[in-house]
Amino acid sequence: MGKVMGSRAALVLGPVLGALVALPLPAQAAVRPESLPSKSEWLKDVAPVAASLQDYLTHRLAGGKSNEKPAIVLDIDNTSLATHYDRGKPIEAILKATEYAHEHGAAVLFASYRDPNEQDATTRELTAAGYTVDGLCLKPHGDSPGKAQVKLGCRKKYESQGYTLVANVGNRSTDLEGGHYEKGFKLPDYDGQLS
Repeated sequence: MGKVMGSRAALVLGPVLGALVALPLPAQAAVRPESLPSKSEWLKDVAPVAASLQDYLTHRLAGGKSNEKPAIVLDIDNTSLATHYDRGKPIEAILKATEYAHEHGAAVLFASYRDPNEQDATTRELTAAGYTVDGLCLKPHGDSPGKAQVKLGCRKKYESQGYTLVANVGNRSTDLEGGHYEKGFKLPDYDGQLS
């Protein structure tokens, strides 16, 4: 009886499910810049991630090994600097976490997909915003393997210099892909709208 019922259900549901699969899906609306939150809403969304980073650094850097060379790696645009909302200004909660890290023996390193010709200007922009810059890695000249690979290459470069990358902070998934850090912290990017 169970097999007969199962067969009948399959006969009845088969065409129905097939019809559902064949239905066209509604088109997705193009993402518009005006759909981004206000600066104050964005900062409220950043706050819990920054607090988690601060808490993690407090515990992680307290238990460091004496022979360890700890460092944190940060993306720049809309991670360290409020590029979309207030160009050149720091994201204060992230700046505070980097200051804590630096005061407790960690290097502050940056990994960005910015043009390599912007190395000096980027360093000036970060230091003017209050950041310590112990290292800055930008995309290479010429053909680039893509954002995720560039960021991963930067982290591998820092590891080859002896750093233990205790934290990696970014607002895009490409900032965090590929590992080579102990813990990642992702700020909001609103489904890729905030680059």
